[in-house]
Amino acid sequence: MASMRQMVSYRVDRLAHTHTNAKDGRYGYLVRPLTLILGWSVLIIGLITIPLPGQGWLTTFIGVGILSLEQEWARSLLGYGVRLYDRFHFWFNRQPQLFRILATTALIVLIWVVFFGVTWGAWRMGNLDFLTPYAHRIGLVR
Repeated sequence: MASMRQMVSYRVDRLAHTHTNAKDGRYGYLVRPLTLILGWSVLIIGLITIPLPGQGWLTTFIGVGILSLEQEWARSLLGYGVRLYDRFHFWFNRQPQLFRILATTALIVLIWVVFFGVTWGAWRMGNLDFLTPYAHRIGLVR
């Protein structure tokens, strides 16, 4: 199995080649703002999808990788983040299966508790009024 560093490096290298060619093109002046918009969009989507099954971390690192084409801080963060992720991944896979199952279960429960807590808090502050009929239906309010 390829490490996160290899997966991100392959994709960012392909993007960097396309990015360089686009900057030399007729509309090169648009490349920087479009790269920043795309990078931030992919990063935000990646952060949202981290707790979901799939490639949330990879998407997050690709978003930072896109930003690294234009931003030095993103280049540093990408290297650090990928190294840290790989270290954690290899450590986690060496742990006993029972620990991995319990840790994963606890993390999923924590994510759902935070999700429902944020949703409930936003609803109580009046930001999610469309949830009020459902709250009445399950007995949260009378």
